[in-house]
Amino acid sequence: MPKATIENTEVYQLKSEEVGDIYEITVMKPEDVSDQPLPVIYLTDANNSLGTGCDVANLLMLGGEIPPVILVAIGYPLGGDFNNFIKLRTRDFSPSLCKWQTPMQAELADMRLEDIICGGAPNFLNFLTTELRDFIGSKYNISDDSTYIGDSMGGLFGVYTLFNKPDSFKRYVIGSPWMCWDYPLCFEYEKKYSENHNDLNAVVYMATGGDEHILYPNLPDPIVPLFTEAKTEEYSREMFKLLESRNYPNFNFRGKILDDETHFTMVSSLIGKGLKSVFNQ
Repeated sequence: MPKATIENTEVYQLKSEEVGDIYEITVMKPEDVSDQPLPVIYLTDANNSLGTGCDVANLLMLGGEIPPVILVAIGYPLGGDFNNFIKLRTRDFSPSLCKWQTPMQAELADMRLEDIICGGAPNFLNFLTTELRDFIGSKYNISDDSTYIGDSMGGLFGVYTLFNKPDSFKRYVIGSPWMCWDYPLCFEYEKKYSENHNDLNAVVYMATGGDEHILYPNLPDPIVPLFTEAKTEEYSREMFKLLESRNYPNFNFRGKILDDETHFTMVSSLIGKGLKSVFNQ
């Protein structure tokens, strides 16, 4: 049977020398494209957020709540293979090895512990900012105005990037950042950055669900311990407080706890509220 298609999208297979793997890149552009270079939104986890990302971006453009943009969604050519999806996103989004979580990731992906790769965030960031950006620039009329969207482990990667190479993107939309990964690593990144810099030139929307602590009965057994220990809301509040206290002159930050949102309902709220926020601050 034919697969459903999303209007105004094109799909590419792109080999990354930085990572040593192939990515499935879906690009959505506005129907009416002017001669003006367009901002680019880079959306991670396209295997489970592509449809939401395209729908929300289209509605925001239709309502004039964000300008015309090109959406670039980064995923993996897996054909619905959930286990490999867990393995690859763990590789790409994690900046380090987390000894207590990695065995749980392996169990969730139904893989041997030695097959789970961690610490690939630097390579994935290089892919996004060099190979992928150059590829998109060769095919579309883009500006240097770029936005990153990442949720959960993708939020962890956003935090890693913000404090290690903040000029990688102009805007950041970071959801439910998985800062329990190798805790307190993210807070060490923030502290080191604050000790060595007097400014942070970025527009950031960071949000976490107010109901992330609620574990529903159908949650798969292997990830119950993960969410029991994740403390996503607690760590997010702690990070909000730190960032608000820095008073960086060119840092435009908004931290939000979204009531009634769980870890699994966050992504649609994140994309809509986040894009509205970072494009209108």
